[in-house]
Amino acid sequence: MKRWILSVAVFVAFLALYTYTAAPSVLSGDSAEFQMAAVLLGVPHPTTYPLYILLAKLNTLMLPFGDLAWRVTMLSAIAAAAALGLFHALLQRLSGSRLAALLATLFLGCSPGLWNAATVAEVYALLVLLLVSLACLLYLDQRRSKARASRYLYLASFVTALGFSYHGLFVICGVPLFVAYLLWRSPVWRTAKLSDLLPDWSFEEWSRLVLSFALGFLPLLYPIVQYALYGPFNGWDYGLPTHYFWGSPQSWGELFDLLGGGVVRRGIFRIPSAGEAGETLRMLSERMWFEFGPLGVWVGLGGALALFQRQKLLFAGSLWVFLITALYLFLLGPAVADAPVFTLPMLLPWSLWITFGMAAIIKGLRFPRRFKVRYARPALVLVLFALTLIWCQSRYPYSNKNWLWLFRDFAETTLAQVEPNAVIMTHWEQGMLLQYLHLVEKQRPDVWIDVNEPGDDPWMERAQRRYADRPVYFVGRTTTLEAEGYQAEIIFAADYADLFRAVP
Repeated sequence: MKRWILSVAVFVAFLALYTYTAAPSVLSGDSAEFQMAAVLLGVPHPTTYPLYILLAKLNTLMLPFGDLAWRVTMLSAIAAAAALGLFHALLQRLSGSRLAALLATLFLGCSPGLWNAATVAEVYALLVLLLVSLACLLYLDQRRSKARASRYLYLASFVTALGFSYHGLFVICGVPLFVAYLLWRSPVWRTAKLSDLLPDWSFEEWSRLVLSFALGFLPLLYPIVQYALYGPFNGWDYGLPTHYFWGSPQSWGELFDLLGGGVVRRGIFRIPSAGEAGETLRMLSERMWFEFGPLGVWVGLGGALALFQRQKLLFAGSLWVFLITALYLFLLGPAVADAPVFTLPMLLPWSLWITFGMAAIIKGLRFPRRFKVRYARPALVLVLFALTLIWCQSRYPYSNKNWLWLFRDFAETTLAQVEPNAVIMTHWEQGMLLQYLHLVEKQRPDVWIDVNEPGDDPWMERAQRRYADRPVYFVGRTTTLEAEGYQAEIIFAADYADLFRAVP
């Protein structure tokens, strides 16, 4: 069987798995915002993720079935499955073992980190695809002559810029690898002269490389164009009712601040104390065990040693991605509640190490003479496959979301309960969910959704100032209102949140 056929089969199999287990409809919080912004061509929270929004919008137009929220989610499924297909092809080339590459890809594809990223509307599956694409392109380029820049290097430059403008984790993981690769291709290692630090390419080749890099920033034009069309805004209500634009920037300066991360990214890093560092280390070790299990962890450790012995430069690159992501997590402050999701890039080097560990086991194991090797080796492969599949099956309950109608049911019930011309005040998690039904599906166009975060105005003060002539409802927990000195009348209660009104 040709290598590419097996890699295509990996893509198809995981696409089927992720499609079957994907969330079937609208979600909450950031995911609901992405689902809404993609359909409306709005601009979500910093860093605005224009590449994701544009591709998700394309997905809603290309898929002829399913509700629009699910079609946005399917971008994650497609990106994750494509990343696995490419990663499997790369692992085959690097290790020379189809079996080891397949086992490692199964571990990665069924790890809850990637599986969860593939079944919700979030930016992380596309981040993994960008990282894997860069690795594949650099591998293909290094097989060509160092004397000239190939088309693979131009594509790698383009992907590097796409990733640079997409997510901070790519900036610290992917961009340094690309720069290091350019330095590795330079003649300085032969001449030991600083003047030879850059590859000796022609002006035309350098021009193509720079142009490819510049083209990778084109998605950033999307929020700029949207602001030119709909801005400036008044600083309130996410640009609504004019157009959804997170932060509602009032000037070009505020817009470019959002593109750089804005207030959401400021202050999220800090130097950890010894106790905080220990807690992060514990989280990382538990996370790796949760992702790969005892077999994946121990084989990965052995594979890292085997890779170091065989291909030191490849080991150094994989170790960089692992350690720099770990450092990122050590520096994250307590304001970031979903820190474990940022371990996703660490799964790639660990899966690479699993490949070399599996290859070493399959190729290097010595059997006693009393065993017939022709039977023992296939038996070993079957045992490894069985253990891998058992572990993958055990991850299913943590990653399957095809039952997740909770959010849609809650939002539809809420909108059905409120009076005509009502205002619903709520926090971000429920607010984006309600906004999706309100703006995308046009449910209850007479209702106004006011997303008011804890750092904003007190709920009752805001309600009395802005909505004195309208019936006001609240979604969340009654403790928010009670902390302001008001009693709450619960309209209906749910595990997810309550709908209630204030009692004089």
